[in-house]
Amino acid sequence: MNTNNRVQLLHKEGKKNKSKYFIFLFCVLLSAFFWLLIKLSGNYSEIYEFKVDIRNAPSDQRLTSLVDSSIKVSIDANGFKMLKLNLMSSSRVLDVDLDNCDINNYGKNQYYINTTSLRDKMADEIGIESNEVEMSLQKLRFVMEKLTQKQINVYNSTELVFAPQYDLYGPIKIKPNTVTIYGPGNIIDTIDYIFTEYKRIDNISTNVNENIKLINPDPNIINISTKTVNISADVEKYTESSIEIPIDLSNSNFNLKAFPKTVKVFFTVALKDFSEIRKTQFRVMPNFDGIDVLKASKLQLKVTEYPETVSAIRIQPSEIEFLIIK
Repeated sequence: MNTNNRVQLLHKEGKKNKSKYFIFLFCVLLSAFFWLLIKLSGNYSEIYEFKVDIRNAPSDQRLTSLVDSSIKVSIDANGFKMLKLNLMSSSRVLDVDLDNCDINNYGKNQYYINTTSLRDKMADEIGIESNEVEMSLQKLRFVMEKLTQKQINVYNSTELVFAPQYDLYGPIKIKPNTVTIYGPGNIIDTIDYIFTEYKRIDNISTNVNENIKLINPDPNIINISTKTVNISADVEKYTESSIEIPIDLSNSNFNLKAFPKTVKVFFTVALKDFSEIRKTQFRVMPNFDGIDVLKASKLQLKVTEYPETVSAIRIQPSEIEFLIIK
């Protein structure tokens, strides 16, 4: 056999052995997969320990300590679900939301909740029946203390930026405009008001209606009766207009003659109120406060009467010359 034939033969043998190795490896992996599948399909019973985390105490109380800080839970489930529980060994926490629990009092500052609803919730999360979960405790006990309460005003921190020609139509409304805070007496005595979170709303051309969170000055100590308030405001489109008004000299102790006799009153008004504006709703009079009429040559004017629906009022001219008629 020559050298070339020997090399070809060795090459064919190598490929055959490599093929046998991959077939063997595939069979081993396939067998392991089916073995694991069979094992995970079986039912198992295990006992796990969960840390207890209680949150959302009533706003007029504060959670001070847990009597039962952990609980053992026996679970009957197939291997797939058990595998999931085993993988989360470092984060096994029984989350207890007191907003969704019936709280029972059994002594001064001593409270408990029944674990039945917690068992049902855990079974639902795992995907098994409630009778396949058994908790070592029928009650979870904890301690809460009553807090001092105080009613304070809410201050709005919302910034409203209006589109051109648009503005508020009436005041901004806050509901509720007062809230009750709960906490240690020496702390809440120093708090007289609470602010909403800052929020800027741009290019406003329609009515405002926003739910805004309140800023808790110390969430670890202070509870608030509500976490959000509603900010609402009516918005209208405005226009500037003017109207010519005769000067009323009836507030003078002298017989005066004004120059000019009429002035223009400029004002801003919502478009929906524009048709209701009348000349008779305005009165312009000289301002005699601190003025010696006998020595003065001019008098400043002021608008003493105007409709409630107008704003940004100005007079042109803002002052008049006059003569005293004897």
